[in-house]
Amino acid sequence: MTLDTNPNAFAEFFIDEATAVEIDLPNGDPMLYGGERVTVHLYGPSTPQWTAAAESKEKEATRRVLATLGQKGKNAKKDTDADARFLCAITQRIDNFPYPGGTEAIYREARLKYLYNQVSAHINDMGNFFKSSEKN
Repeated sequence: MTLDTNPNAFAEFFIDEATAVEIDLPNGDPMLYGGERVTVHLYGPSTPQWTAAAESKEKEATRRVLATLGQKGKNAKKDTDADARFLCAITQRIDNFPYPGGTEAIYREARLKYLYNQVSAHINDMGNFFKSSEKN
């Protein structure tokens, strides 16, 4: 028996390039705007958008560590927006939620923290990027 070693023969094992998460309100109800479900569409870990965002986030973390060391033990100002910038960079679009300021404003709005938390949790589960998963 000869096994196929062509990379395309392994496509069933590849993660998807994108995923979507339907947002729920903090009480568990679906988040609707104008009667339509709010859905966040995200680039996956195998995409150039994700790779660039991850590299940028890593560089920023390194810069913060070096700044902390340079202040002789004093805490350098932590960039609390690094995760929000990462989420912005990997978000394709948000359907049915035309919030003023767009994606960046949504992820930075403390009163919408539940949306931010759901998107963060979604991307941290690789199963959400796998088409045969029942999680999608």
